[in-house]
Amino acid sequence: RVLQLMNLTDSRLAQAGNEKLELAMLSFFEQFRKIYIGDQVQKSSKLYRRLSEVLGLNDETMVLSVFIGKIITNLKYWGRCEPITSKTLQLLNDLSIGYPFQKSCCGVRKLVKLSAVQFMLNNHTSEHFSFLGINNQSNLTDMRCRTTFYTALGRLLMVDLG
Repeated sequence: RVLQLMNLTDSRLAQAGNEKLELAMLSFFEQFRKIYIGDQVQKSSKLYRRLSEVLGLNDETMVLSVFIGKIITNLKYWGRCEPITSKTLQLLNDLSIGYPFQKSCCGVRKLVKLSAVQFMLNNHTSEHFSFLGINNQSNLTDMRCRTTFYTALGRLLMVDLG
């Protein structure tokens, strides 16, 4: 239901958005990632069967695609809202690190193959992500956000380059 709500709210972001609801969704993504994404997760779990039935998300790669899509949407529409930007970038950072207790980086390799990740690697400018814009009021928080963003992209790029 959270993913269905996300689709609805994201479709209306151009008109208006709710900061608290966005932060709640990011908390959901954080917990979902910890529990259901990774090498240790049973791919035949009830959750993945249900996601397939209801939303057509058949596997982990498709779920990761939804995560990255949400990250890009948040960075596009909420770039001037520091709490959402920071939490969104933390999710991107966590995904770029890989899965806890992972023996290899195959999960991150799945991530790098996604077209949305390739979009971020190729279009990391203020034109697409407003928080990257340089202005006279840049503060320490903006710098931390940029650092987190480029750290995560750097990790993904290193996996991409092998």
